[in-house]
Amino acid sequence: MRNSPRVPLENRISYRCLSVASRITRHLAPRWKSEFGLTVTSWRVMAVIGRYEPLSAMQVAERTSTDAFFVGRAIDKLVEQGYLKKGVDPDDRRRLRLSLTATGRKVHRQVEDMINLVEADLLAGIPADHLSTFFATMSLLESRAGRLGGCDP
Repeated sequence: MRNSPRVPLENRISYRCLSVASRITRHLAPRWKSEFGLTVTSWRVMAVIGRYEPLSAMQVAERTSTDAFFVGRAIDKLVEQGYLKKGVDPDDRRRLRLSLTATGRKVHRQVEDMINLVEADLLAGIPADHLSTFFATMSLLESRAGRLGGCDP
């Protein structure tokens, strides 16, 4: 193993990204819980399904980087709440396809609006060229990180 430069915690990509994401989540999660009965994990599941539906439970677990057990529990709760529906995959009848219900789409849109408002507030005042560089850099990092451990971005 080659020697790598020692990077202080406050300069690590993973630490900084997780710190920002955690702060946003801690700020919004109580509202998700009180208004829609959503946990952080159930929101992640719902967000991914809302963006890429229809998906199998395995695909949701991969896209959220969440253990399949926790994804399964979140799916069951979201179905119980009327936010998700399960259908049969026409290509493999043994596999379920998950998609949002009409109510689920409405809740998804409302939570997305909450997140967008917080992120817009965080980004306000940052010069456009900084934002452009930031998002381009994040895309490169996501692409490169997707190669770690055989994961797909």
